[in-house]
Amino acid sequence: MSERHDGIDEAMLHAYVDDRLSAADRARVEAFLQRDAGAALRVAAWQQQTAALRGHFAPLLDEPVPQAMLAALHRRPAGPWQRAWQTTRRQMPRIAALLVVAVLGVGLGWWGRGALPSGAGTPLPREAARAHLIYTAEVLHPVEVVAAEEKHLVAWLSKRLGTQLKVPQLAEADFNLVGGRLLPASGPAAASGVAAQFMYENKRGERLTLYVRAGESGTDTAFHFSEQKGAAGFYWVDGGYGYALLGGLERSRLLPIARAVYEQLN
Repeated sequence: MSERHDGIDEAMLHAYVDDRLSAADRARVEAFLQRDAGAALRVAAWQQQTAALRGHFAPLLDEPVPQAMLAALHRRPAGPWQRAWQTTRRQMPRIAALLVVAVLGVGLGWWGRGALPSGAGTPLPREAARAHLIYTAEVLHPVEVVAAEEKHLVAWLSKRLGTQLKVPQLAEADFNLVGGRLLPASGPAAASGVAAQFMYENKRGERLTLYVRAGESGTDTAFHFSEQKGAAGFYWVDGGYGYALLGGLERSRLLPIARAVYEQLN
């Protein structure tokens, strides 16, 4: 993405992630992200990567200053610069911390632009939950292809993910297919770089999504439960693909539906 018609470019989105915008510009970016789901997904991925890097490097800020540096700081230089040096010496711990943060910021920027290895992708539960929260909130455009075109939807997504997808039928649980869409993926080994999302809805307006991502490693087919800021669900890996069924339902209601999905997919 380079320039946007409303003046919001990629540099501005990175500044938003780094919290370097004024209140007015933050409001502009947030309004833009509400309108552009693709940009919202990228920004959310950058925020996750930022948090991961900060968590990894934060202990550096708590390390003691090396003794050799402390000794150098306490030497008293002669001449007219002594007062300036003493002022600088008092500020050195803060300067050192700022340097660490600055180096960390450079790393975050490169990671956000894809310069770090692709193995640092977003975990399946987080990426599926982000997509769930974004699209289940949509009223007019929750899906790209509606359920009436299910045959076309399945053929299209199967081709893009490189496997013959199945769409589980959940009528027994009172959920009917709304449709589906293609999504970008940032998984640890998602060679295709894409994922599929199928959406279901019941008569009360409750929505579920089934998220399918290619390129997953491991053979653990067991269910795992995860809650990601308003989206709870079960996820598992099978045959090189990751699956996540998410919704706003209680765990006890969601589990039998997840089992029905698993059985129909296998």
